[in-house]
Amino acid sequence: MDSKAVVKPAIVLLLISAIAAGILGVVSEVTAAPIAAQNEKSLNEGMQAVMPDASSFELLDADLTGTITAVYKGDNGGFVITTEPGGFGGAVKTMVGIDADGTITGLRVTGHSETAGLGAKATDPSFYEQFTGKSGSVSVTKDGGEIVPITSATITSRAVCVGAQEALDWVAANGGAY
Repeated sequence: MDSKAVVKPAIVLLLISAIAAGILGVVSEVTAAPIAAQNEKSLNEGMQAVMPDASSFELLDADLTGTITAVYKGDNGGFVITTEPGGFGGAVKTMVGIDADGTITGLRVTGHSETAGLGAKATDPSFYEQFTGKSGSVSVTKDGGEIVPITSATITSRAVCVGAQEALDWVAANGGAY
């Protein structure tokens, strides 16, 4: 086989790959700031949804236990805590607002890999609004609690309860220190 028959296509492929990589790098740099701004906007909107009485939030350098991924303090003295308990399809990203008295002001599922039409219903207001006003202990009715689980998605429902409970427990143990 002629070496030119191998070298020439290899050089062409190398050049095409280098140009494509360069273009991807430029696109990544151009879109990084707008993506970060959109993520920040989504985070702030989520925090406002779970704690409507606060107008600003500060990320705390707090001990993160269990599935807690971040703790924010609202200017109203309450907390917004993000958690990622394990559901049926993976982590169920949850945001929980808790006022200074230890009562849930709101809860949202902000990300998941749950089954469409089943566990994905955790993002429906008919499910997550059950948590508003709860304090102390939260669990599904099958476990003796007050939260009505999503039909055929008890694992997801329990995961959201775990996230909410860990947030409540964190505020009970640490809220006064912040």
